[in-house]
Amino acid sequence: MRPSLNHRIVLFALIAFNLVVKLLWLGINDLAHDEPFTVYWSQRPLPEFKEMLFAENNPPLHFLITRWWSQLVPFEAAWLRVPSAMFSALAVWPLYFIGRKLGGERAALITALLFSLSNYHYGYAHEVRAYALFTLLACCGAWLVARRMGDVHVGWLPLLQLALVNAVMVYTHYFGWLMVGAQCLFIVLVPGLRAWRGAFAVGTMITALLFGPMLLVFLKRAGESLGQGTWLAYPVPEELYNMVWKWSNAPVIAAASIILIVAGISRRQRGDAGLRLAIIWGLVPLIGLFMLSQFKPMFLDRYLVFSAPGFALLVALCIQESRLPQLATKLIGAALVIAMAVTFSPWKKGLYQPSRVAAQVDAWCASDCHLEVVPPWYWLNLKAGQGIAELRLDQSHLLGTRILVPDPVQARALGPYVLVDASGNDESAWVRDAVRLAYDTMQVAEPDHRLRVFLFNQRRESVPN
Repeated sequence: MRPSLNHRIVLFALIAFNLVVKLLWLGINDLAHDEPFTVYWSQRPLPEFKEMLFAENNPPLHFLITRWWSQLVPFEAAWLRVPSAMFSALAVWPLYFIGRKLGGERAALITALLFSLSNYHYGYAHEVRAYALFTLLACCGAWLVARRMGDVHVGWLPLLQLALVNAVMVYTHYFGWLMVGAQCLFIVLVPGLRAWRGAFAVGTMITALLFGPMLLVFLKRAGESLGQGTWLAYPVPEELYNMVWKWSNAPVIAAASIILIVAGISRRQRGDAGLRLAIIWGLVPLIGLFMLSQFKPMFLDRYLVFSAPGFALLVALCIQESRLPQLATKLIGAALVIAMAVTFSPWKKGLYQPSRVAAQVDAWCASDCHLEVVPPWYWLNLKAGQGIAELRLDQSHLLGTRILVPDPVQARALGPYVLVDASGNDESAWVRDAVRLAYDTMQVAEPDHRLRVFLFNQRRESVPN
């Protein structure tokens, strides 16, 4: 069923609202965390870029988009974030249609507004990273499946459309394969999608063939991650609630959403295909990744960005499934959207501001000094804080160096020693303690979140016994 003119206007207004809001405040935060990594490697010569793909957990597509886009616009943080803002804004389009197909116009509107007013999704809309594009493609894939619910036959065109969307998705983020797995569960467990089974198997094979050039890289990185472990800690049950909190803006909204989901699922009508699809999309990846992380930690908010729209859809559908009077369901939906709007803070500055670190380093390194950064990946953050143009230069001499720990004789030649410690824990304490032996005094500053800068000065004149 095609949407009426009024509902087309509503959809256009939702997309326009998302575009306007997500294009605002694009430059309020520094390039930080993983963003400088994306920008730097998007500017490197292709031979170096290909070599990086074998050492990092990132497919190439978003880097290439950033490379192309950076040649068309000013090389500034705000401009480089425009594609992510647009991808996130466009995600409301398929998400609205999914909500309309599975629950009607009210469910579609609530789903779209919960997504639009989410600080979680807004954050990824303002990152030079692949997550906004990943979200858009996950929603498109879910829509291509959901729109065929009830069909008795699936033709070649829907099959090829889904295969191509999934191929682009797994070239955007390797966790796209988890969304392909969720689609598989849609086909197997959701009534009305049985006609997809043969077509989906063929489409997945097409996606796998298109992914062939990256297969060896993917297997290599997956094997190393599973064999060597990850940098994440084993999650505790509380992390499940914390993830829902991130998706819901505030604790009270998270608690209300959980109550609505429990009520909706417990009172659902038997064979409700739409609710079953939403459960698979919004809850199975959340719980499944948590359980897998008890063996190999990988439970991280950004890795579940593809599942978060499904959670918004699930909440919207569960409001209807509560079987309350119509006025009550309208009021509950309105209250939830209003609560999301009140707690929506798109102008908020992020935790990480490398420009403050760069200013502290410059203050302590006004003249000659020796500068070290630990861990080495933070060099790109520091360079971005000093000036984004630094990310267009070759920084391999910094990224590949080992920390110099001077002895007292070397310290006399080096002069003041500045150590930027972005490890956020005590793993790098041995560096600080070892350097301290060669100097008389130490100053400490904390210019950024969980980051300390140390200045070692007044060199010892004699080697201690």
